[in-house]
Amino acid sequence: MPPRALAQEDKAARRADILNAARELFLADSHQLPSVARIAAAAGLAKGTVYLYFTTKEDIFLALLGSEFDAAFDQLDALLAIDQPLEALLAAFLDAYAAYLDANPEFLRLASMSAPVLEQNVAEEQGYAFKYGIALRLIRSGRLLEVRLPTLAPGQGAALLLRTYAVTLGLWQTVDYPQPVKSRLTDPMFAVLRPDFRTELAATLTQLWRGALLPN
Repeated sequence: MPPRALAQEDKAARRADILNAARELFLADSHQLPSVARIAAAAGLAKGTVYLYFTTKEDIFLALLGSEFDAAFDQLDALLAIDQPLEALLAAFLDAYAAYLDANPEFLRLASMSAPVLEQNVAEEQGYAFKYGIALRLIRSGRLLEVRLPTLAPGQGAALLLRTYAVTLGLWQTVDYPQPVKSRLTDPMFAVLRPDFRTELAATLTQLWRGALLPN
């Protein structure tokens, strides 16, 4: 096993190793959380070492989800730094958002588990820190969005981003059928229940963003 990390950069690297191992295991079977023991083995660490960084397996995955929210917000902020009209911004956002979801297939499944599973099995302070971090990023990115789209009043940028996330998660959960069910929905009458997620998401978000920017 690797020696105990002492320097801050070593600790950050060790923490990243744990999160990466957890992500790979979850991608292999995203319908259940792997145990701390499995995560430790995949990271090449002793189980006790993992507990120096995280208290439960849910704590690990809540931290992973938090880091993925940060990555999504970083990508959005970089996009908002480019001065462009609404239609160009919306097209660029939809492309970048779809690419992010494709590159991080675990994101929405973890997000769907956040409130009912992950946040129920961490210390109150950890759950609070997770929510605090997301709120800060929503406010920051929301303000950047308001600069790019001046028709948005203060606070409406963050609200639009929250609604964007809620619509994304809700639509994904609506069409995320278990494989045995999905295999039986082949009759044309079920087409309404199995739309293409990416197509529906783009259409829904286009309507949402344009509607939010129409004059009252």
